[in-house]
Amino acid sequence: MIHEPKGEMHMRLMKSVRSNLTHGKKRWLKAYLDRWASRRILARMIDKTDNFQNVRWLGAMMWQFPISAWVLQEVVSETKPDIIIETGTYSGGSAYFLASLCDLLGRGEIVSIDIEPRSTIPHPRITYLTASSVDPAAVNLVRQRIERIKAKTILLILDSDHRMAHVLRELESYAPLIPVGSYIHVQDGCIDELDCLRVDRPGPKEAAKSFLRDHPEFVRDEEIESRYVLTFCPYGWLKRVRSD
Repeated sequence: MIHEPKGEMHMRLMKSVRSNLTHGKKRWLKAYLDRWASRRILARMIDKTDNFQNVRWLGAMMWQFPISAWVLQEVVSETKPDIIIETGTYSGGSAYFLASLCDLLGRGEIVSIDIEPRSTIPHPRITYLTASSVDPAAVNLVRQRIERIKAKTILLILDSDHRMAHVLRELESYAPLIPVGSYIHVQDGCIDELDCLRVDRPGPKEAAKSFLRDHPEFVRDEEIESRYVLTFCPYGWLKRVRSD
């Protein structure tokens, strides 16, 4: 057996440590710069589009970040939900967008819930509920509909009151209805990150993080979240991976 001199062994070890530290710093710096650039671009887009209120789907205002809407349609196409539950109707544009996707897929329906919607867009696949999304009666109506159609795949989209306490109540209220393999989409977590959106803090991102800590049956799907680098919804895709 050939023994390496202790001095050379020490030098090799220190070189390896320095190399790993250097690579670690580079990875950290790259991640930091990517996130900084993303936030800068998002802030500029928010300013340019009046917080995306000019985004339209077939002429209807849908008030969605375009990349998030694109990812949403990919997930709907991939998972083909039997029912999509949306909290936060506003003017009905996003429900209309989702119904159009269901039309193209030839399956699915939408339940859109809002305590006081500005307006709605009629569509045979959409049921509008005028109620608080955390009202037990509204949750029960959704549960009954899921049971009636024997839904196997469900997509829950949370886009109503963005304050942390409310989002957590929504998560706790609807999570038991979500089957394994289905998703909860928590929108607008960037409220917790962008200086230009200093409202309703703590907000959706912090609610999602808190929920995940207490619910190991759900995991954060980072691939979907960062699929196109820019995201308006950090901690925005939660997948159920086990029954309890």
